[in-house]
Amino acid sequence: MELGRASTNFPTHVMFGIVVGAVFFGKPEIILLMGIGSAIPDLDREYGFLSKESFTRRQVHRALAHNFLFLGVVYLINPYLGLGAFLHTFLDALTTARDRGVEWLYPFTRLVNRAAYDYNGNRIDLDPKHKIYLLQNELPVLTKKTTKDLKPGDQTQPWRRTYGPALSGGLLDKGIFLGSVAITLLLILFSALGLQQFIDLTGRPFSLPFALPFAIGSVGVVINFVEGEIDRKQLTKKFKPDRIYKALFYLSIGIMIFAVILGGTMNPEVVLSSVNRIPYVATGIALVILIAFVVLKASSSKPLPTDPTKEPVIV
Repeated sequence: MELGRASTNFPTHVMFGIVVGAVFFGKPEIILLMGIGSAIPDLDREYGFLSKESFTRRQVHRALAHNFLFLGVVYLINPYLGLGAFLHTFLDALTTARDRGVEWLYPFTRLVNRAAYDYNGNRIDLDPKHKIYLLQNELPVLTKKTTKDLKPGDQTQPWRRTYGPALSGGLLDKGIFLGSVAITLLLILFSALGLQQFIDLTGRPFSLPFALPFAIGSVGVVINFVEGEIDRKQLTKKFKPDRIYKALFYLSIGIMIFAVILGGTMNPEVVLSSVNRIPYVATGIALVILIAFVVLKASSSKPLPTDPTKEPVIV
């Protein structure tokens, strides 16, 4: 994602979360939470835990923090943060391969690393070491014009992602941004004039237990995005941007973790509510993993078909 495109795309995600929060909830604190939640998934676009070469090879952008498992974790922290993160991921799923779409089922999609057919639809020779396959390799033409740090390289990869018709920063992106701004301003105007109370404008102060962790967490997110763009464009070459980037990256992550811990300490009732949901969420995750393991184990025990007209196990 280039700097110019990110300057349009980032506000679009935030404004879309804000307008949905305004339309369906109307409380300022919920609107703010959904706005900041809408920024969270793009934390996977930087290189903090991986080298740039490894980042490109592993293709974790639009995967590591753009999947149902990650959304569930954010939901446990706060449901409105989770809803904002989902809205972000939903919009990204409308983008083309140039902006890498979304890998909704990461990391489960990485359990299978071969496809049964190439990008032209021709059957690939089956490997006895692999019993389970994805259907087809991704078309190289889809990612030919993607940004440099997201190119998959010469080695074609199985088709794991969901793509849509919209380029990030294109007409749809700008339309969603301007439309979200217009609707939000209209709801504020109606509420201020007393025509219809869409948004609570009573001016009641935010409670410190909510406002302080929120403000600190927001600072961490902003630092992460700013230093990410500095590193991406190498705007500070004479100051060794890689070292500055890494220092700021870990600082931003530390700030966000501190904000979560502080929020839990200052809002014990929220923590209790989340803790009460953990057994149900954990049971669901355990069942999904168990069923996936059983299915994969059973499928991998089947011999590969010797008849080329028959399909191997395809997921």
